[in-house]
Amino acid sequence: MKPPNIQEIFETETAPCSARRVPTFGQSEIEVNFSTNEAELACCGEVLRPFWADDGRYISVCQRCGQKYADKTRVRYGANPWIGVDLDGTLAIDTGNNRDGTGFGAIGSPIKPMLIRLKKWISEGKTVKIFTARASSPKQVVMIRKWLLVRGLPDLEVTNVKDPQMVELWDDRCVQVMTNLGEPIEKTSVCDRNRQMSTRGSGGRPETSNLLSRIRFFLTL
Repeated sequence: MKPPNIQEIFETETAPCSARRVPTFGQSEIEVNFSTNEAELACCGEVLRPFWADDGRYISVCQRCGQKYADKTRVRYGANPWIGVDLDGTLAIDTGNNRDGTGFGAIGSPIKPMLIRLKKWISEGKTVKIFTARASSPKQVVMIRKWLLVRGLPDLEVTNVKDPQMVELWDDRCVQVMTNLGEPIEKTSVCDRNRQMSTRGSGGRPETSNLLSRIRFFLTL
């Protein structure tokens, strides 16, 4: 069945759009579905051009009469930039045990520096989301919301999905790379950390190991 033309709706329910000589901005929106035959959706003889509004809605506005149209079947978060904060190992101590059937254990006690930082962001009006793999389980989301409530935090959104509005991600496992280059921003420090970890595993100190290597090199000359 062919979807009705917006122009036809106006001609049957109200005065023709072309008769409106004065823009009527501020009037109520008309609900449409832009995903079904977008070319058929027109107003005042002009095809509607939908776009994403700042508040996350998919809308269009007639350039002649000012009538607004909104597709309520398509919504995305777009109101404010947001900061993602990992849970286990970042906001809460990673217990690493007592795993249940979902692959996740009990949520540990809060990590105070991160908790204080998060509360400060919220007090400043910043949008914060809990960004965690636990969000894949509805049961875990309920647990997280209870955990937040006990710690005096608001009912933050819990997600495991990024979008263009995410401006920061605080995580204990991530490595930041230079945009479009794929190289770690702190490449040297990452390499040094890995080198230190390997020397600690062998029971030696990094500085001592480097000094001994230099001594051996000069003795072989």
